[in-house]
Amino acid sequence: MIKHLSITIAIIFLSFGQLSAQTTAQQIANISKHVTRVNTIQLQRKHYEFMCDEKMKVDYYYDKGQIVKISLDYGTIGDVYACEDHYYQNGKLIFVYEFVEGGPACEGCIKKNEYRSYIYNSKVIRYLKNRSVAKCRKCQFGPASKQYKLLKVKTEAEIKRVLCGVRR
Repeated sequence: MIKHLSITIAIIFLSFGQLSAQTTAQQIANISKHVTRVNTIQLQRKHYEFMCDEKMKVDYYYDKGQIVKISLDYGTIGDVYACEDHYYQNGKLIFVYEFVEGGPACEGCIKKNEYRSYIYNSKVIRYLKNRSVAKCRKCQFGPASKQYKLLKVKTEAEIKRVLCGVRR
């Protein structure tokens, strides 16, 4: 009886593990589908430029009046160029793409890194560095995160405050 119960419990845990993996895989597939859609449809764009340490460019993309993407171009600071794309669905952050080029000078090389965060319920469910699974650098996004602050601001001055730390 105990042996039978142990086997049943083991099967339940294995099934739950597979269900959980399928759920995560499906969540990632849904996120990818939404990101692809956002990147291929016609969107309304609002563009901002201002100075932080360097010239900063920010683009807000709207689908039917709702923000679906925010692109940040930090420009080149020292020997590093960086940009980010934040994707939203129904007011929630679902994906972050980061691109960084450069870094400490090396002779004859250009170092490039891409980071992808797939986010569900404000938590990273898969993190990729250069298309390989890695440990996330930022694993949770709450209301105080830059990504959510940028979603709530309404003016260029407020955007600048979030990104540059300018207090006025």
